[in-house]
Amino acid sequence: MFNFFSRLIDIPDLKKLDIYLIGLILIVSLFGLVSVATASIYFSDNLTGDPFYLFYKQAFHLLLAILLSSILICIPLSYWERFDRYFLLLGIIGLVLVFIPGIGVEVKGSNRWIRIFGFTLQPSEVMKFFLLVYVSAYSVRRIQDIQTSWFGFFRPAVLIVLVISLILIQPDLGTPAVIFSSVLAILFLAGVHLKQFILVMALGAISILALIFFEPYRWQRIISFLDPWADANDTGYQLTQSLMAISRGDWFGVGLGEGLWKMGFLPDAHTDFIFAVIVEEMGLFMAFLLLSFLIFLLIRMIQIGNRSLEKRQFFGYFFSYGVAVLIGLQTVINVGVASGMLPTKGLTLPFVSYGGTNLIVLFALSALVIRTDYETKSSMPLVNITRRVRY
Repeated sequence: MFNFFSRLIDIPDLKKLDIYLIGLILIVSLFGLVSVATASIYFSDNLTGDPFYLFYKQAFHLLLAILLSSILICIPLSYWERFDRYFLLLGIIGLVLVFIPGIGVEVKGSNRWIRIFGFTLQPSEVMKFFLLVYVSAYSVRRIQDIQTSWFGFFRPAVLIVLVISLILIQPDLGTPAVIFSSVLAILFLAGVHLKQFILVMALGAISILALIFFEPYRWQRIISFLDPWADANDTGYQLTQSLMAISRGDWFGVGLGEGLWKMGFLPDAHTDFIFAVIVEEMGLFMAFLLLSFLIFLLIRMIQIGNRSLEKRQFFGYFFSYGVAVLIGLQTVINVGVASGMLPTKGLTLPFVSYGGTNLIVLFALSALVIRTDYETKSSMPLVNITRRVRY
């Protein structure tokens, strides 16, 4: 066991770590910590009597995420490729546990959490990490099958459908949409045929439309999104409150901690609608600055993926792009929902919203991208040898 862990850990040279990506992640996360502190005051006070209770928890989650990511950076990517199927199995077990009484925790009619040893965990968030690892590793192992046969593409598709189905029945529509898009992007990069790609996209769109149409509350969300002011006190309440908070903030906000809509008027102010609180208190200027940092973070991840492709390190290439798509799409959906451009979804703003599991998973995903960059820098340069034939 000692020999296994000694071979597992490979402490990187700190000079070769991407300081720009690390800096962007820490800046956005610290900004999120401040945002959670102000957005959760009313909710924390009503819940526990301590207005900073959720802030302390989020600070603990941030420290835990930094510690875990520091460990993951020391693990070579080859180990994730080797054990990817076991991680996927572990994630599926976690998704099943949410439905077991005594382990699964029901909140507002949703079975999305499990409680183990006093800690609450959201398996669907952890599955983001495991599934990206599995699909990236599968794309490396079976890249020829993916590019040449339908079976090579639909074999992982069966497992992906299983995972998404388990999340949908929790119920949760936002997380499956993000996971589906991310893994599909990886398979597209792996060279899947365009016909297969379009077919799966069409089937996914039809499935989402069916889930919306046959579930009354989801269909009602679509209707209220199109005209939230028609029923501002019921189905359109959350969106109208978010829009009023954003309009009150203007360019420079009303001042940190001076917002009104977090005081019980805007539900989920510290999670799904934290962007509205940020705009109200810090203004559109600060919100645009925050989004700029997130965009730079995504661009950096894509650059790391491109450099990994140049060195023919395909696992890092697929994984880096998958993480960039996941974080980018989750950001677009969260901001789109808060600003009334998209129907309401239960998705948080990456690195900013309150949520321990989500924050830890995002740091874990980023840690593997940083490890990808390190291994790319440490790899031997490719040498093209041109042979001349003399007669």
